[in-house]
Amino acid sequence: ISEDLAKQLASYKTQLQQVEAALSGNGENEDLLKLKKDLQEVIELTKDLLSTQPSETLASSDGFASTQPTHSWKVGDKCTAIWSEDGQCYEAEIEEIDEENGTAAITFAGYGNAEVTPPLNLKPAKEDSGNKPMSKKEMIAQQCEYKKKKALKKAQRIKELGRERKDQKVKWQQFNNRVKRNIFASPESMTGKVGVGTYTSKYNVRHLMPQ
Repeated sequence: ISEDLAKQLASYKTQLQQVEAALSGNGENEDLLKLKKDLQEVIELTKDLLSTQPSETLASSDGFASTQPTHSWKVGDKCTAIWSEDGQCYEAEIEEIDEENGTAAITFAGYGNAEVTPPLNLKPAKEDSGNKPMSKKEMIAQQCEYKKKKALKKAQRIKELGRERKDQKVKWQQFNNRVKRNIFASPESMTGKVGVGTYTSKYNVRHLMPQ
């Protein structure tokens, strides 16, 4: 992904140079000015995305580590767990821990239903963790999620600017074509021919004048 972004960034910079060169001869062209502004914005957005790539990779690995069981459970602990019958989360109590198989036997409070689940799926009961500050790993995971959402918004903005640049590119090409036609077009002669006979007519007139 980083390599693709780097290539795109180089392409955007080249396009910006071309637009700036065109503006040097026509600094008031609104289409070119709009294109320049869009390119500058997309360049900054791409730079931001590139700068977040390494940190996001690190945060993702730390976020994965945060999914590993960090709570030291023991028999009698209150917890919350998902009941397999309906997929909902309920308060429960740990009845037994099988460290060899990596499972915990729990009983749902008020229901008496028993369940065997990996300790990874258990969470501290609300009354025990309501005011508990987030751990470093939880903070990293939260930051990772925030950065991903932010990067997604930037990527979406780049796509929008890309569509706008396509429209601007068409206008720019039309502008260049008009400039080329103006440069190579010759004034029409009295006979209606373009660029033909004009010099000859003047030459003949000059030599027909009385000496």
